[in-house]
Amino acid sequence: MKRVRSVKRKSKRPEPKRGKPEAVDPRSIDDDPVVQDILTAISQKRLKPGAKLGEDKLAAAFGTTRIHIRQALAHLASRKVVMQIPNRGAFVYRPSWEEAQEIFAARRLIETATVAAAIDRLDKSGKAALKAHMELEARHDRNDRWASLSVTAEFHILVAKLAGNRVLLDMSRELMLRTSLAIATFEQPDEQDCSPDAHPDIGALILARDKAGAIHAMRHHLEEMEQRIRPQEGRDEVDELTAIFQEIGARAARAGG
Repeated sequence: MKRVRSVKRKSKRPEPKRGKPEAVDPRSIDDDPVVQDILTAISQKRLKPGAKLGEDKLAAAFGTTRIHIRQALAHLASRKVVMQIPNRGAFVYRPSWEEAQEIFAARRLIETATVAAAIDRLDKSGKAALKAHMELEARHDRNDRWASLSVTAEFHILVAKLAGNRVLLDMSRELMLRTSLAIATFEQPDEQDCSPDAHPDIGALILARDKAGAIHAMRHHLEEMEQRIRPQEGRDEVDELTAIFQEIGARAARAGG
């Protein structure tokens, strides 16, 4: 009889699992210089709603790659600051009139809460920080249009910080940015920013721990801001991208791979 050779079957090695591409940590990409400088340009109203954010121009302005720019724009789109249109590219988000009204309604709710919480938690260091900011606003040159927008926005962020609630702080930052888009879209020509006049009164009421007075003053301030907008879109020409980021001192960004 012929011996039948037993053939040992080779056991198949399990194929290595293909991992999913690593998701970008939103905390780290929020600190990315491209993201930060685009947000700065929008908050200062240098970049207008509807402005095209060309990848090539942005890559040249920041000294980085188109892949890096694409990642930054995708992140900003997730925050509803940028809108991405297939086959057309990325644009600064343009809110509708209804959205603009909802933004101010949300701010009245959120900032009523931050003012109340800030007064409840106000301590020696909080008082010092608020007084220092009020002094900064008082001596600030109002003719410096771009810097003024940053200084006045920081007042609202500071009140949110004093509230001691990180969720409220995040919401306040997001609403400040979206307010900039709403105002840039619907603000009428020659409208004056009332913030430098309103902030000293609100700050003084917070320092005096006058909760009812501070809440009323903040609501009135936000209502005055909302009165600056009308349901017609502005038609200002968009500044050239490279010049905008050179003016705000864009930091050279290294590509993240």
